[in-house]
Amino acid sequence: MVFEKSQRKRKEMKNKQYNNYFKKHYNYTLTHKDVSNYQKWFYPQWKIISRNISLDQTSKILEIGSGTGGFYNVISDRITYKNYMGIELDANAVTFSNNHFKSNVFTCISFENFNTSTKFDYIFAFEVLEHLDNPVSSLQKIHRLLKQDGTFIATTPYPFEKNILADKTHLYVLHPKNWERHFLNVGFTSVKVYPMSFLPFLWRVDKYFNFRIPFYVPLNGMISTCLFIAKK
Repeated sequence: MVFEKSQRKRKEMKNKQYNNYFKKHYNYTLTHKDVSNYQKWFYPQWKIISRNISLDQTSKILEIGSGTGGFYNVISDRITYKNYMGIELDANAVTFSNNHFKSNVFTCISFENFNTSTKFDYIFAFEVLEHLDNPVSSLQKIHRLLKQDGTFIATTPYPFEKNILADKTHLYVLHPKNWERHFLNVGFTSVKVYPMSFLPFLWRVDKYFNFRIPFYVPLNGMISTCLFIAKK
């Protein structure tokens, strides 16, 4: 009973941490501007991802940490909206996304509490792995939710100290080799790893200015993350 109360209290505290997360941490306005900016920011990553996967109208998709719907906006012309599910802990971001896209495909729930019998062709989690309470059990769950030959696509920051301290909700900022080992240990058959760094602010001007530097840069202001494409 004491353990259950402790777990419940921890979940409540975690949910509270993500109240208005995007407004507080990223200065989002919860307007179309956020969706538009995400497309500029995401452009170089999507170029790599789209070379490795083939989305179509039959693809079943789960996005963990859907934010304000930026990624959904990127792929919405390639998929059937009924085949997409987005889960997100920031309730206001979920409300905005459902209103903005005039849909009901986004749900406010943690991945730990997410249960479904649906199997997915693709599961996406951008800048999410570092926030999970138990990354190994979460990766096991992701593997279980994928169809045979399904693909998990994720990004997570490189473990420079600046990336650990940048966000109080960062729990596991691991080295890419650690993540790769975890992927393989839970049953993924192959993992592609793409180092990437980006110059600050230029992406706000135009997506073509947001070019990928293919290694990790420790300088303050530089954004260094890693893209994984893991096949079941």
